[in-house]
Amino acid sequence: MEHRYAERRSLALDVVLSYRALGFVQGRTRDVSSGGMFVETGCIQLPVNAVVQASLVLPPNNGAKSNYSTEAMVVHSKTDGSGLMFNDLDQEFYGMLKQLMPD
Repeated sequence: MEHRYAERRSLALDVVLSYRALGFVQGRTRDVSSGGMFVETGCIQLPVNAVVQASLVLPPNNGAKSNYSTEAMVVHSKTDGSGLMFNDLDQEFYGMLKQLMPD
């Protein structure tokens, strides 16, 4: 049983994960919520409880900011990617997510 407090929605965005043991890992989000996201990382598996810096790369939008970063923790890992839970999401990142996923 999953214990999410926010509904995830399908959303495909480029993401770069920074993890000290591996360096930079490129991936693509499969779904995102205000609480976390699933990132497809191909054959690279991140360990559960690893803390990563996640940087979402947004498509250009009339000169608006295109990169948003936040710290996240790996809560589960599969053969094709990892589920991440955001840590201390700042207002700017949260606002960007709300714009991408209107109610």
